Amino acid sequence: MNANLDQIDLPEIFRKGVICDLHAHSSYAGGTGSLDLTTAVKNMPKKGVQIIGTGDCLYQPWLKILKEKLHDPDENGTFELKEAEQEKDLETKFILQTEIAITAPVGVARKNVHCVFLWPNFNAVDEAIKLLEKFGVKNSMGRPFLTNKNREETSDRITKLLEIDPLVEFFPAHILVPLGIYGPKPAITFMDDFFGEVASRIHAFETGLSADPSICTLIPELDKLTLISNSDAHSAALNRLGRELTSFDLKKVSYEELIDAIRNNRVCYTAEFHPSEGRYFLTGHRGGIRGHKEDEFCVFSPDRAPKNMVCPICGLTMSPGVLQRAIELSKAQGSEREFGTFYGQKRNFYRMVPLVEILAHALGIKNSNTKKVTLFYEIIIGAIGNECKLWTTKLEVLTEILQQLVDEPIARAIIEVRKGNFCFSPPGFDGTYGELIIGETSNYQNIEIIKGAKRASQQLTLDRFSTKD
Repeated sequence: MNANLDQIDLPEIFRKGVICDLHAHSSYAGGTGSLDLTTAVKNMPKKGVQIIGTGDCLYQPWLKILKEKLHDPDENGTFELKEAEQEKDLETKFILQTEIAITAPVGVARKNVHCVFLWPNFNAVDEAIKLLEKFGVKNSMGRPFLTNKNREETSDRITKLLEIDPLVEFFPAHILVPLGIYGPKPAITFMDDFFGEVASRIHAFETGLSADPSICTLIPELDKLTLISNSDAHSAALNRLGRELTSFDLKKVSYEELIDAIRNNRVCYTAEFHPSEGRYFLTGHRGGIRGHKEDEFCVFSPDRAPKNMVCPICGLTMSPGVLQRAIELSKAQGSEREFGTFYGQKRNFYRMVPLVEILAHALGIKNSNTKKVTLFYEIIIGAIGNECKLWTTKLEVLTEILQQLVDEPIARAIIEVRKGNFCFSPPGFDGTYGELIIGETSNYQNIEIIKGAKRASQQLTLDRFSTKD
């Protein structure tokens, strides 16, 4: 069973569990924005998220801040902000988390794989830092780089990190994008091709923003693993942190209980960033690089991509997008799974678009973090409780609430997205987010967009979508 945006009345399971976002970053990891802890504890109740990852806890400057500002009053591995301004801020809990970039040779090239590690306490974090120093890791930024000679060394070093404490957990991050375990350069078929024996200790995987259960179900190796979704956010902004999340069935809020839920697949549901908005959803080349002009780009569904994977604009080889890569892995792992059909265990999920993005679109504003957008966001969230409820409240009830709160164009935009009457045009590809269009839909299996000049001097410009039934 799966739930999508057009499934208006969701089953009771979507109103249960403890909602978590277990993958984030501080400003020390590069990217844009900064995971300000005070902003996080104020914004996460609005999103509906109760537990978030600290990000980058192995990096000493950030770890110093975490030790100064967080404490674990119940000594159960979930941390609170020491100087919470109001009681409601204590609703947000933190767990110690980092991403580690693990590299090793695969064939004639090196592969870089990002993995999320979770830690039960500061003692375990301190021991991990000492261990990385023994490995010769020079941790000069938020995300440590663990460079290995071969998969045996990869397995041995990850095993040593896990042996620091029985409750240390790791899982592959954003598995299908270029820096994920299944990323295309260089390509592997099975996880143990890179991880070696420690692959047997993987209990879960993270979908990433460009994939969701409908895509991950194409890969047979994932059938028995726990599927979780996290934001991978570098900021506590309302369009970043909590843009993906996982609801776990926890008997109590504690780190040990959370790890047990991950290891034993006690997931109520995941809420997914729409994969067509994700930056690597489809195959293509974006504008402004590789000799492309800013307005020259191409993007293809798997069945529409050139057979030789050569970009028609610059003549260079394109890497497959997430959807195409998942289809390739289905075949490589000995299955001919069909996109749109669900295989393996049941995955409960729904897709969502950050509310601030919908509001910015309705207001004709490009920046979703303006005061005007925030004002309407606060009005709506104040009435419905939190952003998760925007997707789980019955559509009839939500419509009535919105019509009493906001102007008709804003209410209509939200309702249209809830109904599934939207798309991203063009969809995400080659490191660029998809552009939201409300009031139109698209078949993402039938997209062929080429805007620019062929290297052979033939000019070719196509409309936004070229669809063949």
